[in-house]
Amino acid sequence: MISPRTRARLVAWAGLWIAALLWAVNTQLGQILPYLDCTENVHISAVLSMALAMLALLAGSMSWRSSRTARAGFGSPDAVRFAAAISALSALIFAFALALQSIGSMVLTGCER
Repeated sequence: MISPRTRARLVAWAGLWIAALLWAVNTQLGQILPYLDCTENVHISAVLSMALAMLALLAGSMSWRSSRTARAGFGSPDAVRFAAAISALSALIFAFALALQSIGSMVLTGCER
């Protein structure tokens, strides 16, 4: 069972680590999925990128809520609030990158060479 202190730590950093992981996965899938987009004539890359952007925003909102209600965690509550706020802002940046990748995959069909 996870202690409340560890849980507060994980939630505070969720926006940074989860959003960065989602962006890395989307970047790797961006190398594979354009071939499927071209052959099947669908925009799987765009749909996947938007879904991952929404998940990144969800992780950022978890961190943001954690910054507002930080009571337990590591060090002082101010350190938890700062880490959670930085994590939430980082999630916004990663969600923006995912949205731009989604827009790019809607513009390009995957058949360009």
